[in-house]
Amino acid sequence: MSDFNSLTFALEEWFDKPLSDIPGKVQKLIKQDFSPMPWDDLHPDQRRSVALQLDYQHDPDTDEERQYWSDFFWRKDALEKKIAEWRAIATPTASDLAQKEARLDELKKELARMEHQGLQSQGDYYPKRDQSNLRPNYIAYPLAMSSLAERLKATPEELSAWIFLSTKDEGLFAYTNANELDPPPRFYFCSLNPQEDYLSPLMSCWFVEEDVANFQPTERFITGKALIERWSKQPHIKPITFIIAKIQESRLHDIHPTFGLTCGSTGEDSSPPIESGLFSLTEVRDIEAKDFSVIYSEAPQREEENSDKPWLIHNPNDPSPEYPWYTPARYFARKLVIEDSTLLVKRDLLAKKVADMLKSAGILKRGGKKPLDSSTVKKAFSNVILG
Repeated sequence: MSDFNSLTFALEEWFDKPLSDIPGKVQKLIKQDFSPMPWDDLHPDQRRSVALQLDYQHDPDTDEERQYWSDFFWRKDALEKKIAEWRAIATPTASDLAQKEARLDELKKELARMEHQGLQSQGDYYPKRDQSNLRPNYIAYPLAMSSLAERLKATPEELSAWIFLSTKDEGLFAYTNANELDPPPRFYFCSLNPQEDYLSPLMSCWFVEEDVANFQPTERFITGKALIERWSKQPHIKPITFIIAKIQESRLHDIHPTFGLTCGSTGEDSSPPIESGLFSLTEVRDIEAKDFSVIYSEAPQREEENSDKPWLIHNPNDPSPEYPWYTPARYFARKLVIEDSTLLVKRDLLAKKVADMLKSAGILKRGGKKPLDSSTVKKAFSNVILG
């Protein structure tokens, strides 16, 4: 497999693109392997079919199969020639005719068996992916937490919220026993016998290194303890009573990774105290703006975010990023456009410059090793006003 590079995998992002929209290096590959078939004259399904056929012809894994079918069709061809020869034989006597018909009957039956075998045995081919690099690299909780704390100024409590609320598109997935199981089981907070301490279970968690490196939270959280301290600075406010009032108004929602809610919502002494709950910073800020007349800028710099990395802050006027790196890509693009407004009509050049800046900022492809290419970076500019 080390000498075989699948054309299907190399072109999988480009089958539905015209040749003019494909990077030069990939164009060269297409012109080399698809000649004399014009790429733009083929339907995307036909392009994929051609790529699969070429892969089949060059894939070492198909050597034995291709040899088998080569021999098979050679035998079939020889059988068809023999049938033609018998059909041409003269039959001057009834005995000769009977012998000819009997032999032709045998040969036709053998040919029918071969044709049936040919129809039944040839399945669809698809190249195998090299599995050696597919397993993600898992890192233990201490490394993951250190990375998030350094890059986002995240806290262990905040990480708990991201895990508790994680979905396919938001939050962070955590795993257990990633050092010995493949794939490792997903980690979930236990709610059968809940404990107030939801940080201790994190000690056994593992995370996909790439997920941690690229994670951009859609929501930040603070603890109830921090919220009480924060609102205790407001005059005439009893923080705990005020928090409960906002929860009852459905303007503030408390979460607790193991119990689900705190006593602020349940009103039960058996529930954890408000201090141990987690609260959305967006909801907190909204209450502060409306009830305390606290004024925030349109794109506030959160205390929890790393102020020396402004490219990580999502611009509220932009559409939601499909991938975490969209946010820094748009930030760098705007900086470049401010310096050179002609880049607005030179999207390819702009994308190349942004790709270089992303690389310098340590923002790389999945796996954290290869830089993003400019054609991919350009996708982040769709439906975005850059200048």
